[in-house]
This record gives sequence, C-alpha cells and structure tokens, in this order.
Amino acid sequence: MNRFKRLNLKVRRFLGVVAIVMGLGAIPHLASACACGCGIFDLVVPGLPNTNYTTTFSLQYDYMNQNETQHGSGLVSGALNPDKQIETNFFNLFFQHRFDHEWGFMAMVPVWDRTFSTDNNGIPGISDADQSPSVTPDISTTNAWSLSDMRLMGEYMGFSEDMSTGLQFGLKLPTGPNDAGGYFEGTPIMDQDTQPGTGTTDTLLGGYQVGNLGDSSWYVQAMWQHALYAFQGYRPGDSIDAAIGDQYQGIEDATSIIPTLEIHYQFRDHDQGGADAQFGNMDSGYSNFYLTPGLQDRIDSHMLANASIFIPLYRDENGYQQVAPYLLSFGLGYQF
Repeated sequence: MNRFKRLNLKVRRFLGVVAIVMGLGAIPHLASACACGCGIFDLVVPGLPNTNYTTTFSLQYDYMNQNETQHGSGLVSGALNPDKQIETNFFNLFFQHRFDHEWGFMAMVPVWDRTFSTDNNGIPGISDADQSPSVTPDISTTNAWSLSDMRLMGEYMGFSEDMSTGLQFGLKLPTGPNDAGGYFEGTPIMDQDTQPGTGTTDTLLGGYQVGNLGDSSWYVQAMWQHALYAFQGYRPGDSIDAAIGDQYQGIEDATSIIPTLEIHYQFRDHDQGGADAQFGNMDSGYSNFYLTPGLQDRIDSHMLANASIFIPLYRDENGYQQVAPYLLSFGLGYQF
C-alpha cells in the first residue's frame, strides 16, 4: 500500500507539472525582447552533460510578449515603432546523448507560435501624426505556427575525467520558413528578423566550465552563432549568448528543490540586407543583461522540472525595437 501511495504521488506530481507547462500558453501578456529583438530564445545555451546519465529528453516552453518600445537603453512612446506587438510561445524539444566520457550529441527541434502586429504606415522614429496629419495607423496582424530552425551539435568533454570542461559545436539548419504568416500588398507582414526561419545555415561554437563550492554547483557557458551566407540578400547578425550561474543544493528537508540563479548576457549584431534593409538593419541588434532566478524540482531520480524568469537588468537596443518587462521559461526533462 505504501509503495502504491508513493507511485500515485509521483504520477500526480508528474501530471501536475505537465499541466502547468502545457497550460501556460493560455496565460496572456506576461513577458520580453526581439532583433526587431526576437532572437532572445533563438540562441539557446545547451544543457550541460550529466555524469550520471547518458541520455536526456526534455521539452522547454518559453513565453514572451513584446508590447513596449525601446530606443537605446530607455523605453519610448510606442508611436515611434511601426511594430506594435510580438507575442510568442516557444516549444523546444531537446535530445542529448553522451556516447562516452569524451563525446556527445545534442539536437534541438523548435516550434514557434507567433502573433505579430504592425502599422503599415509607420516609420521607425517618427509617429504617424508627425509624418502628416492625414496619416493614420493601418494595423495588420498575423499569426504563424511553424517549425523554426533546428540545431544539431556535437559535444567534446574529454579535457578532464569529471567532464567539467567541454566544447560544443554544430550547425543551425534552415528548416523554418522565412515567409510565414499573412501578406500585405504581396509582402509578408512579418519582417525577416521576426520570421521562424532565417533561410541561412549558421555555425554554432561554444563551451562550458562547471565546478563545486560547498553546497553550490556553479557553471559558466557561452555560445557564438554566425551565418555562413546570405539568403535572398538577408544575413542575420552574429549572436553571442553567455551565462554564469549557480545551483544551491543545501536546503534541508527539501532535497528535491534546487534554487538556481543566473546572470545572462546576449549580444546580437546588426542584420545585413534583405527586403527591409532600409529600416530593418538599423532596428536590429542589441546588448542585454538579465538576472534569471529559478527553481528545479527533482521529481524522482530520472525526471527533472524547471522554471525561471528573465528579469532585464540592462538593455541597449539598436534603433526602435519591441521589448517586454520579463520572460518566462519552463521545462520538463527525463534522464536515463
């Protein structure tokens, strides 16, 4: 009977986490940032290899609602940006496998659900009223539910016996469309930097270092992304994603709950060319710092849930871009 109760409790906890992760898509207007700022979850720092397990499957859900306009390091009137709102649900399926103590492999399959609203009469930095008293907003809204650009990566962990240092490398593939959503006068409503796909193959190169200090496990990670060529004249800017974090495992009587804290930095250079080259390149690229507190819950020896919130400490957006107050991230993984 006790064994049945324990099993029933695990099942209920698992179903509860699944309901939370899958149901969050219905929560409106919670979070932040695009190149028109939209690449914040596009360059994901991969998960660290686990020394106790060889294979991990995980589903990560992220949400952002870009409904504020930023110019440089400060918020400005939304009338100065033609783009009004970019609301996105990100679903990322991860697979990670360690062949031995030296080599591993990781794949990421992203699916986006994005709603995009823009003023067809807008010009960045100038309100419709300042253009002319006769100019009024002409708002177009579109939605795209689509596969985004997949990532395939190799991992080398043979620098030390404990795999505490690693190198990660691979490619972002052009599997997502660059013409998703509706059209306005024959042109996609979504700008090229807001599309699920860039049309380019990009190189990915990064690394990590982990260590222990008392009851804490610390880590440092970084990843660089570079497009190998332009597609239809458009080339996304280089990106750098870096993080330093800590996991505290010293909470008494709550061994399954692990608080986490991360400082997250993202840089993206200006885009080049494309259909919106006149304004799109000027209004692309950013340099952002986030404070990211979170929690992990070890449901059992194989299953791990996580939740975190990205709180902007400092943002510097090129041109006029849509941002949001914060971002949310939730995940559920299984290791064996």
